[in-house]
Amino acid sequence: MTPPPCDRHKNLEMVPFGQTLIDVCPVPSCGRCHDDQGYFEVVDGKLVRGQIADTNKFVVAAERMVNAFRARAGP
Repeated sequence: MTPPPCDRHKNLEMVPFGQTLIDVCPVPSCGRCHDDQGYFEVVDGKLVRGQIADTNKFVVAAERMVNAFRARAGP
C-alpha cells in the first residue's frame, strides 16, 4: 500500500515508522501521523485525531519550554 500524502504538506508522501502500521510526515516540525483510522498527532502522550490549531500547538510548545526551564532551575 502506498503511504498517503501529509494533509499539511500535500507534495510530501508520509514514510513508514518502524515495525508499526503508522506513517509519519517527513517534515520534523509537522508531527502528523496516519494509520488505518486517519490522520492524528501525539500531544502530551495522547493521540489527537483531526487538525490541531496552530495556536494550540504554540501553547503546548510554550508550556513544555516553561516546564523545562523550571526543571533546570530547581526548587
